Amino acid sequence: MQYQALLKILLLEDSDFDAQLMLRELTQRGMESILTRVETQPEFEAKLEEFAPNVILLDYALPTFNGGEALAIAKERYPDIPVIMISGAVGEEIAVELLKNGASDFILKNRMERLVPSIKRALNEVSIREAKHRVEAELRALNEQLESRAAETAQELWEKNLHHQEDLVMAQELQMALLSDRFPTLPAGVHEAASAVKFSSIFKPLGAVSRDYYHVVQVSDTAVGIFICDVMGEGVRAALATTMMRVLREQLDKSSGSPGELLTQMNQWLRGTLRQLDHSLFVTACYIVVDIAQGSLTFANAGHPSPFLLREATNRVERISGQSASLGPALGLRDGVEYSTEKCSVDAGDLLMTFTDGLVEVENANAEAFSMDRLGESIRRGAGLPVTKLMQDIFSDIRRFADGVEFSDDVCLVGMEISRLQRSHA
Repeated sequence: MQYQALLKILLLEDSDFDAQLMLRELTQRGMESILTRVETQPEFEAKLEEFAPNVILLDYALPTFNGGEALAIAKERYPDIPVIMISGAVGEEIAVELLKNGASDFILKNRMERLVPSIKRALNEVSIREAKHRVEAELRALNEQLESRAAETAQELWEKNLHHQEDLVMAQELQMALLSDRFPTLPAGVHEAASAVKFSSIFKPLGAVSRDYYHVVQVSDTAVGIFICDVMGEGVRAALATTMMRVLREQLDKSSGSPGELLTQMNQWLRGTLRQLDHSLFVTACYIVVDIAQGSLTFANAGHPSPFLLREATNRVERISGQSASLGPALGLRDGVEYSTEKCSVDAGDLLMTFTDGLVEVENANAEAFSMDRLGESIRRGAGLPVTKLMQDIFSDIRRFADGVEFSDDVCLVGMEISRLQRSHA
């Protein structure tokens, strides 16, 4: 989310040390802001009016004025300003009560790394609400104009605009809530430059509502998983796709790490959900787990384009397709499907590239598709490049191939570079 001016933050905090910690966290995370600090109720009420903050940070425990009282005042006067509670230690019941009373989040002072992500999430929620209010206002104005026309025509146009605006709002939620902006590192917590695996992604939705989705998750101390999928189906609404993706992501985060079992569980859930909704929808998907201790890559595929693996030792580009005669149909098509888990070896310097079919189906003026072969050759030419530079070059190759022709589908590309292995020694 971008702002036209510096973010204005009102901080209720009586500790100079804690205030400096918060300011340093904001600065180190690149959040440009104007922070005004107060310690008493009169100061808080005055600055609430004069300073007009975008975000309010409240220390829960102060000598004469606590964060719960400040929260009540803020929500009564300015209910749309997000309020984040901060405390050194507080019981779960109090934290739950504060969230029920309108707090956007609750952060412990020993977890200050959560401050900036929490502020961004709270501001994104405000943006979504504002967009929804604008949509509702536009719809009311449109409805007033349509009342002068024939009732049947007016109703048809109103529904068309309503559905379109709903999709736009749902698309905002999808982009903000589902696509993480930070990738895991191995070992966990190290700086990206020191990580044994490095990631990069390119995500280009065709319109407001994207059907592509990806998620990268740490599976263990030495393994990461990449999930990528493409939602398809006649008349699929953005709300349905968003709900489905959230549940799939929850299942992914709880997965034991077996790709075949994960896709089997997803298919069972999706089939059951679609029967209840009486909806036609299916999803091509691929889930890959790379373990740097074992030097292994395990994966399962549900009708999705096979990822590419660039071998550093040979500069060869291989399609990860496995040995099974059939790796399984798309999710949601059939009951009782059991997806197999395939395995191959990987080594330091290898590079994995996953993508959706919109990437290889980009066409030029002669109606020729970019194709899997051209993508494989583009990857091979980039051998030795860092993953981010390689992906930029691939996307440039695709744009040159299209030569001005607009893309006809969403484009999603996720790459992973294996910088080193972490084999255990007996």
